[in-house]
Amino acid sequence: MSDKKWRFISRYSFENGLDTSDMETFKKDPYASLAREIAQNSIDAALGNAPVRIDFQLFDIPKESVPGYSELEAEINKTWEYVADDNKDKKPLAAIRKSIQKDTIKCLRISDFNTKGLVGASTNAKGTPFYNLTKGSGVSDKGGTDGGSKGIGKFATFVASTTNTVFYSTVTVNQETGNIGICKLRSRQDGDDPDMLTEGIGYYAIGDRNAPIDGPLDLDPGFKRSDGETGTDIFIIGFKDRKGWKDEITAKVLESFMVAITDGRLEVHVDDVDITKETVASIIFDSGLMSNVGKKLRKDVEAQYELLSETEDAGVFSKDMFISEENKVTVYVKQYSSKNSDRATKHCVMVRYPYMKINYTRGYSFLPYSALCIIHKNELNKRLRDIENPQHTDWEIKRLDEEPQEKKITKALKKELENAIDAFIEEVLQQTSSESTDLEGAGEFLPAFDEVEEDNESGSVELDPTKEEISATPPQRVTPTAPRTVKTGTMSESYEFGEGGEGEGTEGKEPGGSPTPPNPNPDPVHEPREGEQIGDGDSSVLVKTQLSGMKYHLVVIDKKTGRYNIVFTSAHTEDKCELVLRQYGADADKYPVEILSASVNGDTCEIESGRIINLSLKKDVHYTIECEVGVDEMFSSEVILYAYR
Repeated sequence: MSDKKWRFISRYSFENGLDTSDMETFKKDPYASLAREIAQNSIDAALGNAPVRIDFQLFDIPKESVPGYSELEAEINKTWEYVADDNKDKKPLAAIRKSIQKDTIKCLRISDFNTKGLVGASTNAKGTPFYNLTKGSGVSDKGGTDGGSKGIGKFATFVASTTNTVFYSTVTVNQETGNIGICKLRSRQDGDDPDMLTEGIGYYAIGDRNAPIDGPLDLDPGFKRSDGETGTDIFIIGFKDRKGWKDEITAKVLESFMVAITDGRLEVHVDDVDITKETVASIIFDSGLMSNVGKKLRKDVEAQYELLSETEDAGVFSKDMFISEENKVTVYVKQYSSKNSDRATKHCVMVRYPYMKINYTRGYSFLPYSALCIIHKNELNKRLRDIENPQHTDWEIKRLDEEPQEKKITKALKKELENAIDAFIEEVLQQTSSESTDLEGAGEFLPAFDEVEEDNESGSVELDPTKEEISATPPQRVTPTAPRTVKTGTMSESYEFGEGGEGEGTEGKEPGGSPTPPNPNPDPVHEPREGEQIGDGDSSVLVKTQLSGMKYHLVVIDKKTGRYNIVFTSAHTEDKCELVLRQYGADADKYPVEILSASVNGDTCEIESGRIINLSLKKDVHYTIECEVGVDEMFSSEVILYAYR
C-alpha cells in the first residue's frame, strides 16, 4: 500500500472551476453558515444525555506542519500556472497561493465532545457518516428529524479557509480512529494530454482509493484529545479571521440554537467566550459582545431568551398544541407595553427539532409582541425538514412540485400550524391588552394620500397599497386588524400583503355606538385657501398650490403625548412650503389638526396657526418631520403640502 500523500484525481472529464454551486451556497454569510452547520451536525451526533460541547479555537502553525505541505503547495502552484490571466479563477488562486506560502499559517480547530464521532473512519464504507462527509456531495445518512439532511453543509468549512483546505479527525463510539485531508481547487491539465484533467479535489490519504489514515490527527499544538474521548476535530487551514469573526459566530449560535442552549443540550466555546445555559444571559445583556452585531440580530437573540426564560408574571405565555392531533408544538408569546415596544420583534421564530431556528413568520398583529414556536420530534418536523433549502433557513413548499400528493399534505399541515400560532398570539394579545397599543410603524403599510381615490356616490375611500383593494369608509371609525402576510423570500426578506379586515374596536364611538371623531369641534384656524394670493402693496404676490406625487407615512411615536413622525421623500424643490394635518370625522368631514411644535431632520420648524410654514424642500431628499399635535388619541388623518409660488 502506498504511503500517505496528497492525490488529486485525474480523468477524461469535464472541467470544474473554483465557484462550484456547493461552495457558492455558503459564501454570502460564511461565519453564520459555519456556526449553523457545525452545531447542527454535532447535535445530530449527540451521545447520551450530556450536553454536546463545541470548541472554536484559533492556533498558528509553521507551514511545514501542514501534512503533505510540499505536495499541496506544488498542486496549488500548478493550478495557478494552468489558468489563463483573463480567467476569473486567476485572482482567487493567487490569493490561495499566497496564503499557503506564508511562514506561519493561522488555523481554526473546531472540536465537538459528547458525540458519536464519524462512524466508518476505519472502514471508509459507503453510506457511513465518515464516507458521506469526506467523499459525498448531496448525500446524507441522517434521519427524518435530524438537523442536517442535504449533504452539502460540509462545504461551509472550505468557504472559511484561505487555502480551501480542511482536515478531519475523529474518535468514534466504537473506538474507531481516522483522519483525512481534503483540498478543493479547480481543474488543471494533468500531463501532456490536454483532455486529461484533474477534478479539482485532492485528498491527503492512503493509497489510490484515498483511504483514511489510522489514528487521530494532532495538529493544534495546544490540544490533544484524551484517550477514548469520542468526537470529531475539524482543522481549517488558513482561517479567514477577519475582524469580528468571534462575535458573528457567537451571535449566530445564540440566534440559531437558543432553545438547545437554554435547555442544556448545547454548550459552545468560541475562542474566549463560553456559551452555556448559565452564562447566556450575561453574554446577551452584560457583555459588550451583542453591541458588535446588527440591531436586528441582537433584538432577535434577546427576544428569544426572554421568551424561554421569563414567566407569565413577566408577560410570557406558552402553550402546547397538537397539529393534526399528533404533532406537538410549543408556542411562546410575549406582548410589550408602549414603553418598551422597541424590544418587540413582531414575528414568530420557527424552531424545529433538534432545536435549530429555521426562519420566522410575520403578519399576526401590528401590536408589539415577540413569539417563538418549537416543533418537536414528529412527522410535521420531518415534512418541514424535507422542504428546507440547503442553508436550512427557510421552508420552500415548491420543492414538492413533482410530488403533488406530498405537497398537498405538507402544505395543509404547514397552514394548520400557522393558523394555530395566529390564534394563540391573538388570544394572548387580547388577554394582556388593557388599553390599545400604538401601531408603531403601521404607516409603512398605508398608501400615500395622493394615491387615494374618492367615490363620489358612496363617499368611501379606496386604498391600493399593494395592488389589492382594501377599502375603509371615513365615517365608520373601526380598529383595523393586521393584513395577513405570505413570505416570499428564502431568507424572510419580503412579504406580499393580502386583504385586511375590520375589528370590533370602539375607538371614536360614544356609549350609544354612534361614531364620533376624536376631536369633533376643534377651534377654527385661519389658513389661506388653495389658489389664494398672499401679499399686497409692494410685497410679492404668491399663489398657494398643493404639491402632488409624494407618499406620506404618519408614524405613531406616542399617542398619549401627541407625538408623531411624518416621513416622505420630496418630489419637488421648493423654497416656501406649508404642511397641514387633517383628521377624518363623521360624514366624510375633515378637521384641522393643530401642530404644536415640529422639527424636520433635526432642525426646528416654524409654526403658525397650527401648521408648519416656510418649509424648504429639495427633490429626492428624504424627510422625517417629528411633530407634537393637539390630539391625545389616535386618529385617521391626511397630510397635505402646499407651495407658495
